[in-house]
Amino acid sequence: MVHLVGNAHLDPAWMWRMDEGLEAFAATCRSALDRIDEFPDFIFTCSSAAHYAFVEDTDPKLFAQIQQAVRNDRWSIVGGWWVEPDCNLPSGESFVRQALLGQRYFLSRFGKIVTVGYCVDSFGHNANIPQLLRKAGMDSYVFMRPDNTEKPLEAALFAWEAPSGDKVKAYRLPLHYSNHQLSVGEKLRLLPESQHYSADQPWMIFYGVGNHGGGPTIAQLKEIDRLRIKRNDLVLSDPSKFFAGVDIDSLPVIKGEMQHHAIGCYSAHSEIKRLNRRAENALTQAESTAVLAYLVGVEPAPLNFEQAWKNVCFNQFHDIVGGVAIKEACDEAITMYQEALSIAERATRTNVQRIASRIDTSAHIENLIVFNPCAFDREELIEFELWHPEASERGEILNSVTLMDREGKEIGTQKAEPSGKIGEDRVRFVAQVFVLALGWTVLGIKRNVATALGEKLASENKNPLTATVFEDGSDTWSHGVLAFTHNPREMEEQSRVGIEDGPLRKITRVQSSHGASRLEQDICTNAFQTFDEHRIFLDWREENSIVKLRIPHGCNKPVALSEISYSSIERPIGNEEWPGQTWVAVSDEESGNGVAIVTDSKYSYSIDDTYISILAARSPLYAHHLPPHSITNSERLRYQDQGEQNFRVLVAPFECDWRSINLPRLAEQLHKPLIVHHESRHGGDLPRTHSAFSYSGDGLRIGAIKHAEDGNGIIVRVVEERGEDVTGVFSIPALRADWSASFLPFDIKSFLVADGNIVEVDFIERPL
Repeated sequence: MVHLVGNAHLDPAWMWRMDEGLEAFAATCRSALDRIDEFPDFIFTCSSAAHYAFVEDTDPKLFAQIQQAVRNDRWSIVGGWWVEPDCNLPSGESFVRQALLGQRYFLSRFGKIVTVGYCVDSFGHNANIPQLLRKAGMDSYVFMRPDNTEKPLEAALFAWEAPSGDKVKAYRLPLHYSNHQLSVGEKLRLLPESQHYSADQPWMIFYGVGNHGGGPTIAQLKEIDRLRIKRNDLVLSDPSKFFAGVDIDSLPVIKGEMQHHAIGCYSAHSEIKRLNRRAENALTQAESTAVLAYLVGVEPAPLNFEQAWKNVCFNQFHDIVGGVAIKEACDEAITMYQEALSIAERATRTNVQRIASRIDTSAHIENLIVFNPCAFDREELIEFELWHPEASERGEILNSVTLMDREGKEIGTQKAEPSGKIGEDRVRFVAQVFVLALGWTVLGIKRNVATALGEKLASENKNPLTATVFEDGSDTWSHGVLAFTHNPREMEEQSRVGIEDGPLRKITRVQSSHGASRLEQDICTNAFQTFDEHRIFLDWREENSIVKLRIPHGCNKPVALSEISYSSIERPIGNEEWPGQTWVAVSDEESGNGVAIVTDSKYSYSIDDTYISILAARSPLYAHHLPPHSITNSERLRYQDQGEQNFRVLVAPFECDWRSINLPRLAEQLHKPLIVHHESRHGGDLPRTHSAFSYSGDGLRIGAIKHAEDGNGIIVRVVEERGEDVTGVFSIPALRADWSASFLPFDIKSFLVADGNIVEVDFIERPL
């Protein structure tokens, strides 16, 4: 049986801006409804809750017609996510929010959730997609890339198994999702030539006009009518009907990820990548501070997290977050990320200030309240600045500050370079502090009081990351490319100077250059931590080139592990470029010793026999696709990643096992630093030190703590990230909630804590 699926893949922004893309969706819907009226057996298939929400908002009459077509089983909704995202770049929590927004929208407007995951145009698919689908109510998945030349599979229809053991029915679509090259009849003639073809297996063939929408045409449907007269194995269908006839237990099981296609998408447009990572973390931090406020009896800031998440999830559409859209579309995405960040940061700021106004700070005139937005205790460096106009007014320079904790213990500080250039009127200090999980601590400030910290750091800063420039003649996607290795040239070191040299921290600044580009690395060594932090400033001016930051891993038999969305996966050693999340680790197969790197905004890595490499910047043309486009002398050429960018890299050596340094926790510390808030003296009913949440369980990480979508409950999302069986114990004292749960390797569990009850829920926040 061949299921003929009439569809319209639509890019809301790609070679066009968002307004054109969304209008094209509305036009496609009108066309599909006309075809439904004209052809009694026709079923239309289309994804993406964000697109439907646009129609509902702009053309209610059209939306009502779509609802009726869905009720009549003539219109099939697929893809239970907000958009068809890139399936490597979003964080694990972003995939949860794609489903939370998408499935709850479909449930509220159409009375049902979607059961078929659907990303027919995305460039690759991380290995944890099956679990991310299953826990969002989807049991099957349609994709197209990579094709069989890029990723050979033993079957087109198979059971895809995640590292967690979750499985979905998966189908790799043959012969494209549209008819831009082949008619329906031509696809049917070519289908038996597909690898692994068997007439005994059901197949799906997609037809319709895509990318800019359009959907099935009258000519295509008339062609199908003629074909069905000659063949009795053709049925007008949709993906739900196709998968309903498939028994997952009868399918071959395939594990692992679906890569590679278009590796350049994971390094194109550094600013979009940076904003995506930053917005994801800013929103989960804002949600946790809102919960903290609620748990201590403070009214949280009434801000619209849903709209912020909609912005982030929309921008995770594969052509947008992949950085392969036109510049105008990328610029629109930047404004949407900035709106999300503004919402998140305003919420965090307001919640912190509302809590701070209730904390008893009467012991000192000046105070720092250090908030910990994470669900684990932390002891680490903070930086803070003080206003000291006496320096210019009376010549009284502030050289020393001491902090006082609640027991009266003195905490010494180290002076650092301030952000502003205003002499000594603005001064900056560094201190090592301890803060409990999801809580705060108050530290009194004593000016011109010095507390002995011991000797300066004796150890020297490690060598800098080596910056190597490669030529890159590929298009924006890097079609047909697996590695960037052509014509390597080292950036030349120009200077090396000490910036700080104290008992808490030592910083060495290394400056390098290549052509018109320059690189500064501030290498920070901390007296209390085993890793080095590299604060990178890059002014990139090259065209059709990339720069990689490389560090030797020192492993004789290297084994590479990379974080993916709420999981991790072992990768082959070689020059190939791979997408990843925040960290990668390389260990020696025999000793287990190795080194890990954590980045705050990069997603593209390669690991060979010698180096871990981070692709830091890449400068292809905007939206340049080969084929069909050939550059002419008269064209205006706009290159990506031109100008300044800042990012951070942690380099963390380990012994015996990568698990010993708790990489997921280290990454969370980098992305969600302790929040340092200045507060004057006043009374209050909240204590000087507090923790609102605690948990135990090696390898467990709290992915999110947020208010439930319905009611006053709290959602706690927990992820097992070491690949081990473990039992977790959790406590929220303010809600008198204590519970335990068992986790399988890489398991994701979500708990609703409300009204004295703890209930496990799915990503849509429905009880299991």
